[in-house]
Amino acid sequence: MTAIDLANELDKIITKGAVNVLFQPIFNIVERKIHGFEALSRGPEHSPLFSPVPLFQTAAHEGKLSELETLCRRLSLEQFKLRQLNGKLFINISPKALLDPDHPKGMTLQLLQQLGIPASQVVIELSEQYPADDIDLLKSCLNHYRNQGFLTAIDDLGAGYSGLRLWSELAPDYVKIDRHFIQQIDTSPVKQEFVRSIVELCQSLTCKVIAEGIETAAELAVLTQLGITYCQGYLLGRPEQAPRRNMRASLTGGHPQMLPRYGESAESLCCNATTAPPDTKLKYLSDKFISQPALQAIVVYDGVAPQGILTRASLLELFSTPYGRALHENHAVAEVMDRQVLQLESNEPLSSVSQLLTSDNEHTVAQQFIILRKGQLLGIGHTKDLLQRITEYRIKMARHANPLTDLPGNVPIQEELKRLKLQQRPFYLAYFDLCNFKPYNDIYGFCRGDEVICEVANLLTKYQTDTSFIGHVGGDDFVLIGSCDDIIRQSKQILADFEAQKSIFYSQAHWLEQKMLADDRQGNPCHHPLISLCVGILTPAQTYQSNEHELSTLSARAKKQAKHTRGGFYLLEETLDRIA
Repeated sequence: MTAIDLANELDKIITKGAVNVLFQPIFNIVERKIHGFEALSRGPEHSPLFSPVPLFQTAAHEGKLSELETLCRRLSLEQFKLRQLNGKLFINISPKALLDPDHPKGMTLQLLQQLGIPASQVVIELSEQYPADDIDLLKSCLNHYRNQGFLTAIDDLGAGYSGLRLWSELAPDYVKIDRHFIQQIDTSPVKQEFVRSIVELCQSLTCKVIAEGIETAAELAVLTQLGITYCQGYLLGRPEQAPRRNMRASLTGGHPQMLPRYGESAESLCCNATTAPPDTKLKYLSDKFISQPALQAIVVYDGVAPQGILTRASLLELFSTPYGRALHENHAVAEVMDRQVLQLESNEPLSSVSQLLTSDNEHTVAQQFIILRKGQLLGIGHTKDLLQRITEYRIKMARHANPLTDLPGNVPIQEELKRLKLQQRPFYLAYFDLCNFKPYNDIYGFCRGDEVICEVANLLTKYQTDTSFIGHVGGDDFVLIGSCDDIIRQSKQILADFEAQKSIFYSQAHWLEQKMLADDRQGNPCHHPLISLCVGILTPAQTYQSNEHELSTLSARAKKQAKHTRGGFYLLEETLDRIA
């Protein structure tokens, strides 16, 4: 169609209000519940302006972007109310429309009041795909919305040049990571590092992160490991007029419960809890806080289950008001305790504890939480101890990671084996090695050799799951440790993947000849085959009863056999007694 035809079509859409509103769910994957919905607009079906890109591009070209977005916003709010959707409503507004002098002021708040929707339930979402030249003016406009009670978000972080400046200048409540960094994040260490950095920055800036564009379970698994709480994408729910409100059962189900690796669990933060019955008078608890200056919180406990928590700060605040002590000191603690305090099991991983503490509260992070063991009170945990433990853990992992691949080295590998032994869990151990790697290094140099090692690391990382562990022993040796039979299939696939792409490491001459001329270990020139990847696998029959020394002996045996096996795959079936 011509530009004139598109302009006429746009006029019809705006005049008739012929915009279809779809809603895509945003889930809190830690608590597995809905967090909100993003409103998305489409033109009429079979219209050349059905898709959002031509629709809004035509509006921008015709100088009617503000008019179109105002229409879309009104319809989104009305449909959100009509469909009785829960959680936050994310509404897209482009900076260009927001800064339009003719953009209506106060209309959104007035409509919300008519619909009975609080402004704090609506998130104004700015897309970085339409950067603003005047950030100071944009900041002033957003502050206008903030003062009315709205929340704010930056969409598509990473898609353009101005994202980080917008982030620092606007201090939004939410940051949505551009889908480019989410797609295939399970196979890209660079994307994983980018997302990890964003998560860490947001934790320090009290800003929530939303990962959008999630399409595979593997992407969701990696994002969970990276500490992402809020997720959006086709895997979780497509944009629809009647959107999905609950996470699919296949996504809520998980692997059997396992203790966290390296003993990093909530129990490691547990301190003895000072308790009080629900009918305890506040006067008595005030005296207890005064007599114990180090005491920061008291768990309200009825002898069966924790009912809540009373903190020193909240009691002091209550008593500091005029006549506060006289009015409240004879009241029972049950009347003022915090019933929403986080309660979690002692085997909860520290990463999950951190996510749970920061997932709900809009402004502050709780300083204490209750720790249970099988539902029974075990003690109390303090957020400052959690932060210290996480910092120590990251330093420890960095210290023991392989500097080339950043994969866990020998110390974490041994700790993983000890963890599995302690839990009496049967497991497979796959030991990978590169064959004919020395002559390759001699001909192509160590830099190219490092590229080969990194590629093996990348292939292994693709199969990282909650129930498997990948480590870099050193040099060209790797291990894949897991508790499921799928390790055998995965190992075969890793060998096949390496064979399918190893041609990139060779010159055309070497690849055609399928051999290389280099010195052997005695210094004599001879032809060597091209590098290949091999794997020797120990089954639970060998690993379950073997100690550290025996596992090392068995692994060496399996790897040696694999090097001499056609195809490079060997499944060890002998026990230690038979090969001793």
